[in-house]
Amino acid sequence: MAEFEIGIFGAGVWGTALACAWARAGNRVALWGHTPEKMREMAATRLHPRLNGVPLTGGVHPVEDPMQALGAPVWISCLPVQASAGAWRDLIAQAETRPALLLHSSKGLVTHTHQTVSQALGPLLEMPVGTLSGPTFADEVAKGLPAALVLAVPDAITDFQAMEVQRRLATERLRLYLSRDVVGAELCGALKNVLAIAAGLVEQLGLGHNARAALITRGLAEMARLVEARGGRSETVMGLAGMGDLLLTATGPQSRNRRLGAALAQGMTLDEAIATLGGQVAEGVPTTRAALDLGKEAGVDLPITEAVARLLDGDSPASAVERLMNRSLKSE
Repeated sequence: MAEFEIGIFGAGVWGTALACAWARAGNRVALWGHTPEKMREMAATRLHPRLNGVPLTGGVHPVEDPMQALGAPVWISCLPVQASAGAWRDLIAQAETRPALLLHSSKGLVTHTHQTVSQALGPLLEMPVGTLSGPTFADEVAKGLPAALVLAVPDAITDFQAMEVQRRLATERLRLYLSRDVVGAELCGALKNVLAIAAGLVEQLGLGHNARAALITRGLAEMARLVEARGGRSETVMGLAGMGDLLLTATGPQSRNRRLGAALAQGMTLDEAIATLGGQVAEGVPTTRAALDLGKEAGVDLPITEAVARLLDGDSPASAVERLMNRSLKSE
């Protein structure tokens, strides 16, 4: 019998929060991060340095040896998007066995290939890859506050297997809705970070609630165009992975991407804005250009994404807003 029921790869705030949620439900969770010193510190203090003082649940075991997490029958990848493929290339070489499915919770696109994480990892690992996505702030999940996520699994997993995973990972405080639209859920999770940068800009410039509501609504339309063009489903956009996550990320005070947009609106350079995040990653930055290129490949118009790309390239906040407001008139 495995020492741990769940292995989590990536000990950032979200990986740690999920570990706390599943440990609270009675699981022994191996939480692995690539920095041994950090894992030793977390094991000793029972705290994550960026999780607002929320203590680790008793069943969470920070580990330095990835083999302890690889020995679990359930694998959850919470690694940064751009680092996922390289990390898993090393991890899979050490694995003695593997489960039927890898789940990831990373939101973004691989910059040089424009792939989603499942598209990048599936062929590399030669195994099905699904995703967990939805409107969640890490500290609330770590505290055990109610939350809901989409569990999107590929067609290579049978209905019985999918429902078993759903039952295995759902808890009294973490509700999971099953989906088969992996690419749709991933693209929603990627694009909402880009749109949240724009939302932070609108808010910081004092453009009002009307402008923010319009931005979110038109952002959903932009998201739907890209999702459907890449084979995803429109209902995914209107669910937790799309509208739900966008609403949280575009309005919530803890959103890193929204805070970065606000910093840019104050006149900071991109490097200065990133520095205000204290070492945390705003995935919307590398995702913006990748999403724009993906849209061009699919023949899809992404005007808000284009405005954010110009902003990240040094365009003034006022010019970014003016370009959007002066576009040619269209039907909704």
